[in-house]
Amino acid sequence: MTALIHLIDVTGFTLPDGTGSRDWFGNAFADLGLTPEIELRAYDGISGRLPAPGAMAAGGQGIIISGSRGSVNEDKPWIAPLIDFIREAHRLNAWILGICFGHQLLAKALGGTVEPNRRGREMGTVPIYLTPQGEQAPLLRGLRSGDWVNLVHRTHVTKLPPGAVRLAFNQMTPTQAFQAGRSFGFQPHPELGPEQLIQLTGMYREILINREGFLEDEDHLRDYLGTFRETPRSRAILLNYVRMISS
Repeated sequence: MTALIHLIDVTGFTLPDGTGSRDWFGNAFADLGLTPEIELRAYDGISGRLPAPGAMAAGGQGIIISGSRGSVNEDKPWIAPLIDFIREAHRLNAWILGICFGHQLLAKALGGTVEPNRRGREMGTVPIYLTPQGEQAPLLRGLRSGDWVNLVHRTHVTKLPPGAVRLAFNQMTPTQAFQAGRSFGFQPHPELGPEQLIQLTGMYREILINREGFLEDEDHLRDYLGTFRETPRSRAILLNYVRMISS
C-alpha cells in the first residue's frame, strides 16, 4: 500500500540553491528508498491551504508539519488556523509528525507551552538522549542515546501537553521529542544534512556573529561549518513514521 504523506509547509523561505521543505523531505524519503512506497503531497500552510482534517484520519495517511523561520508565539494570520487544524486532526486520531516549528506548534495546539530558550540558540549537529519511554517509542526505533541530530531553533517546548510523554532531551533542550497518542513532536530536522546547514548558516551569518554572538568571528564561522555531519539514524525516523502509518 502506498502511504500518503501530507506535508504542511510553513518554512517561509528557500535556500540559496532554490530548494525548500518539499525538496528536503522528498530527497530524504528518496535516500531512504521510500519513493516507491509514498506519495508526498505538499500544502502551503502560510497561504492557509490545508487539507480536510477528517480525510487525514483514513488509513495509510500521515501529516508532517515543517519547520519555519519564526516562532509559534508570533501573531501571524496563518498560525491560529493551523493550530485548529492540528487539534481537529489529533482529535480524529490522525498520524501527525511535527518537525522543529511543527514540533513546537503541535505542543502548543495540544495544551503545552513554548518559550524562548534561556540557554540561547541551538544549531548544528548535536547529540540527543532518549528517555526510557523514548527507547520504546516506535518513531525513534534505531535511534540511540547520544546519536547525532541536525537542528536549528531558539524557542523550545517548556511544558508538555497534558498526557504527552517526553521521548528525548539534551543539555540545551529538555524536550527534543514527545508523543501524545498518534501525534509526535521531533525538534531536530531529520530532513536536513550538512549541505543545507551550511546554506542556513550563511543566511544567518549576520545574526549569528553580530547580533547574537553565537559565533565570535569569521574564523569561528569557518571552523563551525566543518562540524556539520550526516545523521542517518535521525533521518530513519521518517522511515519509522511511514512504517507506522502503513501498518
